[in-house]
Amino acid sequence: MHLVTQVERAFEPGGALARHWPAWEERAGQRDLAIEVARTLEHGGVLLAEAPTGVGKSLAYLLPAVLHVAATGERVVVATCTRSLQDQLFERDLPAVLGALGLSLPVALLKGKQNYVCPRALELASGDTPAERDLLGSLRAWAARDAIGDLDRFPNAEGEATRSLRARVATDPSACTAATCRRGRECFWVRARRRAAEASLVVVNHALLARAAEADGLLPAYDVLVVDEAHRLEGVLSSQLERSASRHRIEELLRLTGTFASGRRGTGLLSRLRGFTAPLLESNEARDRLVADLEQLSERADDLRRDADQLFTLFAADMPAGEGPYARRVRHRDAAELLGGDLQSLEVVLEHMRRHAVVLGRAAGLVQSAAAAGAASEELQGELENIANRWQRMGDDLALLVDADERDWAYWRSQGPRSRAAELHAAPVWVGEHARRLVRDGTRAAVLTSATLSAAGDFTWAAERLGLGEERGAPYASLSVPSPFPLERQMRAYVLDAGSDEAAAIADVVAALWHAARRNTLVLFTAHERLRRAHERLRTLLPPGAPLWAQDRDGPAGLLAERFRGERAAVLLGVQSLWEGVDFPGEALEVLVVARLPFSVPDDPVVEARAERLRERDLEPFRHDAVPEAVMRFRQGVGRLIRRSTDRGVLVVCDPRLARASYRGPFRAALPVEPQLWKDPQGLAREAGTFLEGISMEESP
Repeated sequence: MHLVTQVERAFEPGGALARHWPAWEERAGQRDLAIEVARTLEHGGVLLAEAPTGVGKSLAYLLPAVLHVAATGERVVVATCTRSLQDQLFERDLPAVLGALGLSLPVALLKGKQNYVCPRALELASGDTPAERDLLGSLRAWAARDAIGDLDRFPNAEGEATRSLRARVATDPSACTAATCRRGRECFWVRARRRAAEASLVVVNHALLARAAEADGLLPAYDVLVVDEAHRLEGVLSSQLERSASRHRIEELLRLTGTFASGRRGTGLLSRLRGFTAPLLESNEARDRLVADLEQLSERADDLRRDADQLFTLFAADMPAGEGPYARRVRHRDAAELLGGDLQSLEVVLEHMRRHAVVLGRAAGLVQSAAAAGAASEELQGELENIANRWQRMGDDLALLVDADERDWAYWRSQGPRSRAAELHAAPVWVGEHARRLVRDGTRAAVLTSATLSAAGDFTWAAERLGLGEERGAPYASLSVPSPFPLERQMRAYVLDAGSDEAAAIADVVAALWHAARRNTLVLFTAHERLRRAHERLRTLLPPGAPLWAQDRDGPAGLLAERFRGERAAVLLGVQSLWEGVDFPGEALEVLVVARLPFSVPDDPVVEARAERLRERDLEPFRHDAVPEAVMRFRQGVGRLIRRSTDRGVLVVCDPRLARASYRGPFRAALPVEPQLWKDPQGLAREAGTFLEGISMEESP
């Protein structure tokens, strides 16, 4: 039986889904999406599928995926952006689909290496306080009885103490290899990869998927790829490909390398190397040379710190002063912009790094030739090779970032508000080539789905960013299903045009809405400085004791989101991470205020470099790239408001461009209702309060 037919039958009245869930109600969009996913899995190719909140995307792609695996034996990889959704798919959604179909398949969950506890690190870890020592005891007891070792499963995983301790007990993604650790049977990461290799359906996250494209063998070979939250894949790929150099990175390598024990207690690799290896070397000449090398590296540590401080401070010498508590980013195009004609400081630091790489590499060879070589010396040899390679990569990255000569990369310096030094960064202008490899290389079929993949129904922008399209040798089909909710009855939209002082206007309308409606209100900003000024004004406009929180100032986004869900008549001011990926159903969010249309900052290094490349193709960057990108972000932000069929809410956009700009069309098309233009915050608030109060009266018994 064809896969499409199987899916159609599962959705029929009396079919597998209705039999498993007595209260099952068919959603036309979900059925259409599942059928199109089945068609893609059966015939191959790439599908871009857009399905708004409430459609039920997870079931729509898991159902055909499970049926396909059962019929063909092909391996399917499902990738989602966040670990929390990854856990939900594996622990709740996938078992439900398998149960509805009466199937049993080998399935596995695989996260990044750093998400699993390292038995060796956990054994060596020590607590600085009684509370830390108690927590370590709990972690050790949990790890001894838990078969998975996923730190997200630890009972106190979200506690602040666990988060701070996590890096010390987790598997190190770069330092841990089979050569450096002989505890393969104990390793939770090794076990997880083994389960993935034996599974027919593997649930991963975007970050692991992106790393797998650059590291052979990280994931088992697969035939079908399903990417949920596909609108975030580009950003994850860019983050994974980004290269950087900083004082912090150098300090971390110095910590891993350690100090040489010479009449005092040494720490780290160098100390262990001398104590373990030197007595084993038969040749006095070899031993003397090793000891001399170790002494030289140990003596160089303070010199390297001083020289690196000088170099990274020099990088920041001409950076303009910034405002607020956030890092400044300044693009550079060559070494002259960073160092002028004097490259001496750079050469000194590069020589330090080269020397560390050479000495540690030579030491690894000497360990290999030690007379009493065994498992312990093999482990030490592997660790030496690993750290030597990391010093080499650090030097290569620093040289590359200073030269800044890759045409399709953007290079920049960033400097924190309280730092004298700058960090160097680089990222590709386009990640489409890398995304296309993920989707096309080695896969027969791929489905990329999200609530937002089109601008006014056009998938061209998202497809181009992901390297797809006929002209790139990667044709795709597309599908957009409508929302299952009666959004035109569930929400009202307003545009506020209240003067030139944006922060004051935003604060005034938020305060007016609070007094008129007393509902949970989320305010989304595009700039930290505007958030800060609006927050200061709101503190004077809202009564004492009113719940008012600002992202970062009052806590991280995740913690504030949890507090916000449990509060009523609260106001939460957010940026960036609160525009998407957070769920506030029902009374948890009834008023959404968007401070400005979310265009990228034009002088952001990557945005600026991308605009240059577009102009070279005779394309206008604003219309071709900036507008569709902003529409996507706008749709994500607006999507926070209505999460269920019973939700009601008010949207206020404090940006008159939504009413007047020549490019307002795709933004207006993203709204299910026509927005009303207001100049008076008080009048707008009364109108919004009347709508919300009317809804409340309709719902009351």
